[in-house]
Amino acid sequence: MKSTMLSFIAIAFLLFSYSANAQTSKEDKQKAKKQLITSIVVDSQHYVFVPQTASPQRGGLKHLDGSYDIVISKDSIKSYLPYYGTAYSGVEYGSTTSPLEFVSTKFNYTSTPKKKNDGWDITIETKDQTDSKKLMFSIFDNGNTGLIVTTSNRSQISFNGDIEAVKPKKK
Repeated sequence: MKSTMLSFIAIAFLLFSYSANAQTSKEDKQKAKKQLITSIVVDSQHYVFVPQTASPQRGGLKHLDGSYDIVISKDSIKSYLPYYGTAYSGVEYGSTTSPLEFVSTKFNYTSTPKKKNDGWDITIETKDQTDSKKLMFSIFDNGNTGLIVTTSNRSQISFNGDIEAVKPKKK
């Protein structure tokens, strides 16, 4: 009886210590991810947004294949995003490229911590595009990101995806 009780206590102790280590490991990973997000979004301002879904104002949710992105650095924005929506005026008829495919070197970049300190709100306004664009990112500590894009001549569109550090180019 004593030996089964001791065995039970030993097993319970091992399970408890394993779950405590797993919890600490999970907290350490979350803390490291938060530091990485803060580093790339605020300090270096060099990251890539990879959308997984697009949501136009009219129409349903569109799942994306991972080939779209926006690369943001301190001196440029390179956007390759699809557009599903309505054009109002001043738009080229028959254009075959997305209005969200552009490169901008003149823009305002504003970062604000979220109220609960669980991420960042980033606003980017382009100054060198004929159809001015406002990109509003809502970035969370785990890398999940929402993006709302408004332009002067088209309906807005939203994207959901992830923020990642820019990977160095292979030579």
